Amino acid sequence: MEFQVLGRDNVRQYIEYLRIAMAKEPEKMMAEAVDEEGILERIQDPFYVKTTSVLAMDNGKVVGRIEYHFYGCMQDGYRMAYVDWVYVLPEYRHQGIAQGLFGELVKDCKANEINQYYLIRATNPDADKFYHSFEDASLSEAPLLRKYLK
Repeated sequence: MEFQVLGRDNVRQYIEYLRIAMAKEPEKMMAEAVDEEGILERIQDPFYVKTTSVLAMDNGKVVGRIEYHFYGCMQDGYRMAYVDWVYVLPEYRHQGIAQGLFGELVKDCKANEINQYYLIRATNPDADKFYHSFEDASLSEAPLLRKYLK
């Protein structure tokens, strides 16, 4: 498994991955369709440069991704990452890909001195099992995971 940051060089593979994900599990997608034109515009938009998507690649094909962004609190200097999205194609699940994607997130967080990351998590049985496997993380009643890195 190879991990790559989404960019101009792999955006077409990313779009194909989204099409596959949308066809396989439309109920788990946040959009109703793949906005190819919009994605091609956003990949060059300076605003979206602040959002990182790490792609899990298997023989040149995107099979999973994690998307996140960093931000901070001016008052106390606390640095955070919010995970916008994590998704692995069904036939690639239970192979350590999601753990690998989170590993890439943690590397980037440490390089940027992020204090914690968090996400609003899915609550289906597979997602619950996955998130309960995190060490040193807390799961709240509101489906939120916080992992303190410092």
